[in-house]
Amino acid sequence: MTLESAKQLLDGFVQGVVSALGFQRVERLIYTRPVNEAAALFSFPCRLDPRGPGCFGCNVGLRFLSLEPFLQGEAKPIVPTVMTPLHLLRENKRFAEWQFHTRDDLEQLRDTVTRELTDIALPFVEKHSRLAEIRRKVESTTPADWFGLGPEGRLTVLAAIQFVQGDKPNALKTLDDALLERKGALPAKRLPIEAVRKRLAAAA
Repeated sequence: MTLESAKQLLDGFVQGVVSALGFQRVERLIYTRPVNEAAALFSFPCRLDPRGPGCFGCNVGLRFLSLEPFLQGEAKPIVPTVMTPLHLLRENKRFAEWQFHTRDDLEQLRDTVTRELTDIALPFVEKHSRLAEIRRKVESTTPADWFGLGPEGRLTVLAAIQFVQGDKPNALKTLDDALLERKGALPAKRLPIEAVRKRLAAAA
């Protein structure tokens, strides 16, 4: 089995699983469904293990169309605003992948994958599909609440939410304060913030 053939097999299998949950294929191994104020995104990273089997997991994302023009500049329909790997939503948070060699192997996983998407991924999507909930999380001082965004990503998402919720002065202040804190920092710490601030100022 090659990586290409593994992805083709997996795509056919996953499409059947997620279409039953109301998701449509955007491109290979990426599927979406509208939910509340967002679009839910399920993506299924796939790799070949050196010992032979195909291995895959699931990333659970939410894309807020209202924020993307400010965060991305040119909005890309398959880039989530926030995302988390499915394994971090499990109680034990332990990294694990599903493995397969054949279509039959995948079929034997159908009930397990369906159950995890239904019982774990969809409740996360439902809970976090409103801007108010994302804002509550990124306003937290606990990094574990930030969907893996990191300090800079967390602040740009927060500022974009403040802006679209009508709090334009505070949106710009959030980014100005962040830039002041990072005065003299490496460009990687400043440039993403500067880019979002420029877009917000142009739209203000």
